[in-house]
Amino acid sequence: MDDKKLAALLFKHPAYNVVGHVRPDGDCVGSQLAIFNILMARNIKCNIIKNGNYGSILSPFVDGYAVVSDTQFDPTLPLICVDCSDFKRVGVNIREKYDKPYLNIDHHISNDKFADHNIVDASASSAAQVIAEALIRENIDFDKKTAEMLYLGIMTDSNRFAYDTTTLDTIKVVATLVAKGIRVSKIFQKVYERDTLQKYALLERFLRNVTVFENGRCCMSFITEKDFMETGAELLDTEGFVNYTRQIRDVEVGAFLEFHDNYVKCSLRSKDAAWRMDLLAKEFGGGGHPAAAGFIIEHKDPAFYSKFRSTLAEHVKNILLKS
Repeated sequence: MDDKKLAALLFKHPAYNVVGHVRPDGDCVGSQLAIFNILMARNIKCNIIKNGNYGSILSPFVDGYAVVSDTQFDPTLPLICVDCSDFKRVGVNIREKYDKPYLNIDHHISNDKFADHNIVDASASSAAQVIAEALIRENIDFDKKTAEMLYLGIMTDSNRFAYDTTTLDTIKVVATLVAKGIRVSKIFQKVYERDTLQKYALLERFLRNVTVFENGRCCMSFITEKDFMETGAELLDTEGFVNYTRQIRDVEVGAFLEFHDNYVKCSLRSKDAAWRMDLLAKEFGGGGHPAAAGFIIEHKDPAFYSKFRSTLAEHVKNILLKS
């Protein structure tokens, strides 16, 4: 079922849990906090389920909100999922308690409409934009604090309005948020001007591992669990690293792999949607957008890096043959 009316769904029950994906990013957190504010303003109880570390950048945004862990939430409350392309993205602890979420709000082209009610717009820059557009369209009043959270989500998931998903509709939404009195420079500084030396040390290792192949069209890099431990960097310090792989001249497709003790996280980016990063990610159980996608798999194969490099090269060759 694909739904259009957010208000009819949000204001139906007296209480909710709202969750985003594991390894939460700005869009995930901003969307959760916006939903929380909208509900609480109408005396509807809302619990934010935390299923990953917010890190030093996003934690200040969450301070003061009602947050419960992914092992201590009330599973009898309807579940709202934001910024999740599929139900797997919420993590095992939550999936064990819910057969199906109540509401799914998302913007990924690979979203499989996994909830009882789904508000999904693959043309939007972010889940936050989907929420903001629904609020504006339905004349649902929201305050400056909510506008700040929505701007956080839109700004981060559009890569500061640099991606093709930044459309005229995105700019119109942002104009409405700015009219609420938000200070865009303040939000920008809180996210992008608080880097640590530990992050720079991790970035140095990432850049050292950069390699270009497939006649210069592909670029990859990686870091390991050991790199995190030795530099003291946080998991969220890797946010944006994958963009370096795409920014090299002549490179069309970039990939960044994180090798942890029990899993591998891969981020994929391309300069054009024609490269269909979402389809490549889908081969490994992931998803996303045509030009930005990713996946997480349980893996300990030491040869996975070289195997995935071959898979990426083959994917690019197949796209070229079809073009």
